[in-house]
Amino acid sequence: MIRYLKTLDISGVEIIFPTEQELTAFRLSGIDAQWLRDLPYTTIHAPFNLFLSHASKEMILRQLNVISALCKRIHAKSVVFHPAPCEQLALLKDLDFNITVENLPPGRHTSIPELRRIFNEYPEFSFCLDISHAYLWSKYETARLIREFGNRLSQIHLSGTYRRKSHQSLQSVSRDFLETIEDIKHLEVPLVIEEDFKIKSVAGVKGELTFIRGLFNDSCDVTI
Repeated sequence: MIRYLKTLDISGVEIIFPTEQELTAFRLSGIDAQWLRDLPYTTIHAPFNLFLSHASKEMILRQLNVISALCKRIHAKSVVFHPAPCEQLALLKDLDFNITVENLPPGRHTSIPELRRIFNEYPEFSFCLDISHAYLWSKYETARLIREFGNRLSQIHLSGTYRRKSHQSLQSVSRDFLETIEDIKHLEVPLVIEEDFKIKSVAGVKGELTFIRGLFNDSCDVTI
């Protein structure tokens, strides 16, 4: 995958690990690690279900240790986590990397009051705004999240919502969705393109990146 990323005009990479298995199986050559270190903005996304109700403290810490080692190796700016109960998030307090918490679609621990509770408890955590997740609440949720947590915003996950599915191509979304992008154009934080790319060619991915830059009048640096 990284050899394809090297052909793209991007400013950074977010390495996403949906599961513990993908995290522990990940291997990175010295050359690729150096390439990632040289990028202006590199981040890691922790496993989505890291804080499952049945996960033991040992299971969680084991994964956090793997993430910590990778952070050091690629000089990751931060690690993105899904929200969880405050008592579980306490395991993140004394780690040696920056913590970012992302908003999610409607569900447990995902409302603005619940996010506010997390950030009040852990003011050192920053915020990752996912506009595709926000749209699954309503077309106004992106603006609400910016008003509430804009002072701790560190990055934006950018992708589309189409037919109630998140992380879709921005070339397939409605006019209503595109209007929500107006809410983020003034924000000077990294844009992380978090699409479920079904495109099988590098040219297709480049076409999507060109389209996205056009939405921002070619004035944005993108991470993928």
